[in-house]
Amino acid sequence: MRWLYLLLISLFLCGGLIAQDKNTKEETKKEISQRKKDEKKAKIEKLYKHTDSLLTSRRFVLEAQFLRNNIGERTNVVTTLNFISIDSLYGVIQVGSVQRFGYNGVGGITVQGRVINWKLEKDEKAKNFFLVLTIQGNVDIYDINMTIDYTGYATATLNGVNTGKLIFEGNLVPLETTSVFKGMAR
Repeated sequence: MRWLYLLLISLFLCGGLIAQDKNTKEETKKEISQRKKDEKKAKIEKLYKHTDSLLTSRRFVLEAQFLRNNIGERTNVVTTLNFISIDSLYGVIQVGSVQRFGYNGVGGITVQGRVINWKLEKDEKAKNFFLVLTIQGNVDIYDINMTIDYTGYATATLNGVNTGKLIFEGNLVPLETTSVFKGMAR
């Protein structure tokens, strides 16, 4: 009988230790989950600040990976030939193709001019940016509306006074590290 009591007491003690160990593991899982959330939030904040510094410095290039026309047809393009470049007060818009010969020598058209009407809005909560600017070239005036997320992925809608609508989709990169090739401007 004595052994039976001793056995029951041992089982209760072991059960309590097991339950206590289980609670410790659950807290560890919660801590791990919280740590991962904090790391993700810190990474988003770091990318957001980097994109913010690119936009406020006004020295960046939107290297287009895709172009869409006004009816929504989306085409893969070469990033080194299709871009919107901003260097302080000057901008360059270029569309090109390796398969054709165009006005600019790289299968398309290149326009450069002054940047006017610069307006940058930041959405701190959603970590997005909205940029509206105008590039005044020799032949035409182009209005550009950009939506940029915290990673630097941008969608830019280009509207010309004498031309149709064209949408550039791609990543913003610093002007110093870009690998774009600028053709001859009109």
